[in-house]
Amino acid sequence: MTTRPLALLLLLSSPVAAPVAAEEAAKCPVDAKPVVSLGFGSRYTDDSENRSDFDEEADKAVTAALKPIDDFITELARQTNILNDPDTRPAEAEAAAACVMEAILTWAKADALSKLETQGANLSAPSRVGGIAFAYAAALKIMPQPEGKEKIEDWLLARARQTMTYFDTEAPPRASQNNLRAWAGLAVTRVGLVLDDPALIDWGADTASLVACTAEADGSLPNEMWRGKLALHYQIHAVAPLVTTAALLQDDRPELFTGCDRAIPRIVDFTIAGLEDPAIVEKITGEKQSVGGAKKARDFELAWIPAYLTLDPDPQIAELGAGVKELGNSKLGGDQRLLWPGVASADPADG
Repeated sequence: MTTRPLALLLLLSSPVAAPVAAEEAAKCPVDAKPVVSLGFGSRYTDDSENRSDFDEEADKAVTAALKPIDDFITELARQTNILNDPDTRPAEAEAAAACVMEAILTWAKADALSKLETQGANLSAPSRVGGIAFAYAAALKIMPQPEGKEKIEDWLLARARQTMTYFDTEAPPRASQNNLRAWAGLAVTRVGLVLDDPALIDWGADTASLVACTAEADGSLPNEMWRGKLALHYQIHAVAPLVTTAALLQDDRPELFTGCDRAIPRIVDFTIAGLEDPAIVEKITGEKQSVGGAKKARDFELAWIPAYLTLDPDPQIAELGAGVKELGNSKLGGDQRLLWPGVASADPADG
């Protein structure tokens, strides 16, 4: 009998996705129109010095501008879940892989997201590219030589290089070291692994280290604590790409997880403690937080937990994950219980 770490068993005891029906596999987001140009202003009021006060109309405009892209990666994630589900029949997996490849090729042929016209667009696009790259990586396992492979991979490489150039040369000082940089690093890492491109992988790893190493001794991230009432919200938002990048690179770059005096575990510990009692964040910011305590984090904000448990099978974090119905995030490649087989495919009965 195989003995599983308690953390894995706790996570596995939570609800998991049901087997995918054949009609689900037949759905394909090929009707999504590629978004080539993207440009929008800030979500925040002009006088919000720490970017924590939303301008209602501007916020709606940003959400509307990103919606076609977010709808696209959400549909890709649904197909990715089919690909990653061990109960999916071969014919269904092939249909899902073909769907993903056809959809991404449509965007590649259009050179989607090549014209990022504003600061907001340049800061927001990389995490969406990462979601597309996760879907492509999953489909590639089923369909290693898809039609238009070179076109797709040239497009992903161009988007990764575009991201690297922007964050290295044009991003605002805080954005060049905060959660937005971490999401950019994850996207470039995922593309780099697909393309087996050392330069991209190095940049993604260096980015994760750069952001993680800004953490204070208590695990708080100063570039997120600056956000006042939204500090814990953005601290959570930084955790997902940092943890996932470290998990993707754990075999070749184990120092990412342990570097800077175990910065990533400290960041996670501070985040979990803040969710339990935001007083520790409020002591730093002097403001009530938008999340924490009775205001629970949304399910997708905790989707990084399965990846974290591959790095550190912490029972407390596993218990937190076990209470979440859907640990899914389209920017992370869909259902994370399916994506991380070291956690999600183990059989609880083996314990």
